[in-house]
This record gives sequence, structure tokens and C-alpha cells, in this order.
Amino acid sequence: MATFKAQVEDYVAGIGDDDALSQWLTDGARLVLEALPTDKLERITEKEFFTNTTTSQGKRIFEVLRKDASNSDRLMPCRKLSPQLLGKVEDTDYMEAATTSDPAYIVFDNAIQTFPSSASGSDSMVLYVDTSITVAHSDSSIADVPDEAECVVVLYAARSAQAYKIKDANIDEDTELVSALIAQYNVIDTQYKEKIQLLGIDKLYVEKELPDTRWA
Repeated sequence: MATFKAQVEDYVAGIGDDDALSQWLTDGARLVLEALPTDKLERITEKEFFTNTTTSQGKRIFEVLRKDASNSDRLMPCRKLSPQLLGKVEDTDYMEAATTSDPAYIVFDNAIQTFPSSASGSDSMVLYVDTSITVAHSDSSIADVPDEAECVVVLYAARSAQAYKIKDANIDEDTELVSALIAQYNVIDTQYKEKIQLLGIDKLYVEKELPDTRWA
């Protein structure tokens, strides 16, 4: 398969900035992973065992579970609670209190913490999608993004690259070039909208402010 640079340049020729292109691809991939419906992400979920706490950074959390030592170490689903319940989750006088058979977790201070506190090492588990991925312009696939969503990443990068070219042409006050670039941008933008809607992630669409080709 062609590299992402080649795929993007099928839409926007001569980008000339590989670092910027890699950043646009990375931004697009991370936005896709944050926005895709959960049913499209199940096959790329990862698991991590931890003791008491683990980082929440770079994770789109699906489930948190904790072993029940009194029930053959079976993994029990944890209730998600608000950080404002940090006191109540450990106080048996409150209905929010966690038990080994009815555990809970709270995300705060860049961490996932399970309750009750661990009875043994690595007795909690989080199922998540890694949203901290990076994509290089020389890559030709993204292991942590569903195959059907890679085209959205390419179109996101192409859309960003075209907007950047429009900005440069606008600085030069070349109205004819700006008009041509905007027309090309609109073609890419339409394809981008269609693809994200097919994937059920239309909330990922953000209007870009393009320059007005008219000057006083």
C-alpha cells in the first residue's frame, strides 16, 4: 500500500513539510479514536493489569475490572464514580461504598484508581483503546486504527494541508490562486464529511475558517 504521504498528495500535491504532515496524520488518528463508536473499536482494545492505580493518559476507557478474592479471583466489573465520591467510596456508611463483589473506580489526577484497595498485586484490569498513537508520513497503515477509518485520517491530513496552502496563498494576496485552492479544499471537505458520517463520527467535523478572497 502507498505511504500516507503519497495518499495525501493524491489530494494535495507538493505539501513540502513532512513534519507538519506527520502531525496532521497523528491529530487525525487520535481524533478518530476518541470519536469512533465503541462497536467499531472492540477489536482493537488492549488490556492492562495494575495494582490500585494506573495512568489514565492516552486511554479511552471501555471497562475497569477488579478481582474478587472471595470469589475465586473472578474479575468483577467496576462502577465508575465521580471524584467527589472519593471519601464515600471507602466509607461503608454510604451506599457508594465499594466492596470486592461490587468494586468501583474513579478517574482523577491523571490516574485510574480502583476500590477497595488491592488485596494482591495486579488484581485490577482496564480495557482501553490507546489514543496516544503517532503516525508518520512514511507509514502506510495504522495498527491501532480500524482499517475502514484510515481513509478518514488521510482526508483529515489532506484537509489540513490544503487549508495551510490557502493560508500561504492568502498571505501573498494571490486571489486567483486562493480561489482555486478553496475550490479544491471544498472537494476534499465534502469527501471528508461523507466518510466520517458513514463511520458514525460526524461530531468529529469542525469548520475551518478560510480566508476571504476579496481585499479592500
